[in-house]
Amino acid sequence: MDKLQYFKSEQIADGSYKIEYAFSDKLPGSVYCYLVTGEKYALLIDTMFGFGDLKTYCETLTDKPVKVVNTHAHADHFGGNYHFDSCYMHYRDIQFFLEVPDMKKELFADGLRNYLGDEHKDLVDENDGNFADVHNLKVFPINDGDVFDLGDRQLEVFEVGGHTPGSVILIDSKTRIAYSGDVCNGNTLLDLETCLPVSVYLQNLIRLKGIQDRFDMMYGGHEIFDSTIIDEGIETTRRVVEGTDDKYIAKGIRGTDTYYAAAKREGAYERADGKRFNMTYLPDRINGTDDRRQVI
Repeated sequence: MDKLQYFKSEQIADGSYKIEYAFSDKLPGSVYCYLVTGEKYALLIDTMFGFGDLKTYCETLTDKPVKVVNTHAHADHFGGNYHFDSCYMHYRDIQFFLEVPDMKKELFADGLRNYLGDEHKDLVDENDGNFADVHNLKVFPINDGDVFDLGDRQLEVFEVGGHTPGSVILIDSKTRIAYSGDVCNGNTLLDLETCLPVSVYLQNLIRLKGIQDRFDMMYGGHEIFDSTIIDEGIETTRRVVEGTDDKYIAKGIRGTDTYYAAAKREGAYERADGKRFNMTYLPDRINGTDDRRQVI
């Protein structure tokens, strides 16, 4: 029986790789993670859904030990963590990661079979090492300003809460790349109950604008943009706060109607006005404060 190829990669800068699924055309949308290699170790930024043994694949790209950091605690960014012994995550998102219900590897395999369809699903084997049960990992907290020192390069953590309270980007000054997760993109989701208020997200984007000159590109978990996407994000988010946005209602990622800040082309993903940034939001979660206390 033929084996299913799980991953493919491309070098995006010196010692820096974008990794995606080899069968990405079968999935409902693009999903990426990134491996940045250094003299001391390599840093894997996000781990996608958990299809395939990502740890073994990374070992084909580097002979250095691999550390995992997650830009935020959503399953399409940490699903592959369970092939590793530990991970790093902003302290405000750790609770979401730890609340994931126990899932056996068979469920991951079944999920992939559903995406692949009849022509490839027989190639998926939950017992071939490409799937792992959800289990307890060591989770090391990170905070704004922390640095991953890879030896010949450093990646700095910069907090941009909104999509989740602990969403971060990681800035590699050597390559002028910001690995940005879901912080600022063409479909920035703020319509989840765990998101911060839109007004708080706006202030965090303005703070991000203050260091915009430190990077040229934003390599995200689903899309790639130059840094000017931040300007569109601030403009659009400010319109939501001021009540002057398009208030466009369409099906969101969960299949239900939701508010979009900017009108989209009929039946399409893109904005009707040709700009790139867009966001979903909850009308009752526009204004508010950021309560950073832990409730235990």
